[in-house]
Amino acid sequence: MFDSRAADLLSKGYYKERLEPDECKYLLTFRDRSPEAAMAVSLADRLTRSECKSTGLMVAEIPVSTGPCPVGCRFCKWAESTTDSLFWDIDGDDLARRCRELGAFSDVRRIKLSTIGDTDIGRLAELAGIAADSAPKGTEIYVDTRDLDASEAGTLKDAGVAGAYHSVRLGEGTETGVSAEKRLDTIRALISADLRTVAGTGPIGPEHTPKEIVDLFYATDGMGCDGMQVYPREPAEGAPLCGNGKILPARMSQIRAVLTLAMSRYDFPAFEPYRGTFVEGRNVANFVYGANGKEELRAARRKLFNAGYDGIARADGKRADLTLAYLKQTGSM
Repeated sequence: MFDSRAADLLSKGYYKERLEPDECKYLLTFRDRSPEAAMAVSLADRLTRSECKSTGLMVAEIPVSTGPCPVGCRFCKWAESTTDSLFWDIDGDDLARRCRELGAFSDVRRIKLSTIGDTDIGRLAELAGIAADSAPKGTEIYVDTRDLDASEAGTLKDAGVAGAYHSVRLGEGTETGVSAEKRLDTIRALISADLRTVAGTGPIGPEHTPKEIVDLFYATDGMGCDGMQVYPREPAEGAPLCGNGKILPARMSQIRAVLTLAMSRYDFPAFEPYRGTFVEGRNVANFVYGANGKEELRAARRKLFNAGYDGIARADGKRADLTLAYLKQTGSM
C-alpha cells in the first residue's frame, strides 16, 4: 500500500507548496525501487517538463585550467595527493576555436569555464572575455571556480561573466580543505556581484544519509541562488573515498526528484526561458567539450531527444525544434 504521508508530501511539492527539510528526509527513507520513490521521480519529471515547455538546455563545459589542486578534497581526481597530472592552462586561440565550434548551430545556451582550486582570477576573466567574443551573441558564459571574495567576483562580472557554479560539499572541513562557511561566503560574494549563481550539493556517495544531504541542500535556501545542482560522487582512482563506491543511479534520481519537488515553490531571482525547475533535471544536458567534444555535443542533443524533449534553447533566447530532421541536420545521428 502506498504510504499516505508520502502521498500528501509528494502532492504538496507537485502543487508548489513548501516542503520542510524533515519532510524531504521522510521521503528519502523509502527505498529507491519503492512505489513512493517512483512517484517522486515521475512527478519531478512532469513538473520540470511543464515548467520548461518541453525544451532542453545544453551546457558545454570547457576546462581552462587543470592540474594538482591544493584544496585536497578526498574524493577528487585532481587533489595533489591523488593525481600525477601536470599543470595545464588553455591557450586563448584554442578556447576561441572551441567556442566557435560550439556555436555552429547556436543551440548551446551556456558555456561553463572550469578551473581548479588555485586559479588566477585575472586570467580567468581574460578567458571569459575571449569566450564571450567567440561564441554566438547571447551565449551565457559561466565559470566554475575556486573560492573568492567580492572584489574577485566583481572582476569576473566586469569581464562579461553571466553566472557561476559553486558547491558546498558534503564533508567540508573533513573530506575537504575548506570550511562550509567559506563556501557560503563565496556564494554570497557571487550573488552580490550580480552573477547568476548555481549552488551545488554533493558529491553524494552511497554512505550519505538523508539528513546529511537535505541539511546541506537547505543551507543555501533563501540566499538568492538562481539554480541548484545535486550530483553524485564519481569514484576517482587513488582518492581516499574511492573505496566507498558510487551511489546507484536510481537512488540518485530519487534524491534529485525529492529536492526538485521541495523547491517547486521557489521564486527565481531572474527569468530564464525554458530553464525548468530550480534543481537541474533531465532537461539539462551537461557535457565536457574537450578532445572528443564534437561527439559529446552530438550525444547531448540525442540525450534530450531520447528523453522526449521537443526543443532546445538557443543562444538567442529562441527555441530550436528538436526533431529527427534536426538531429540529422546537426550531424547528431
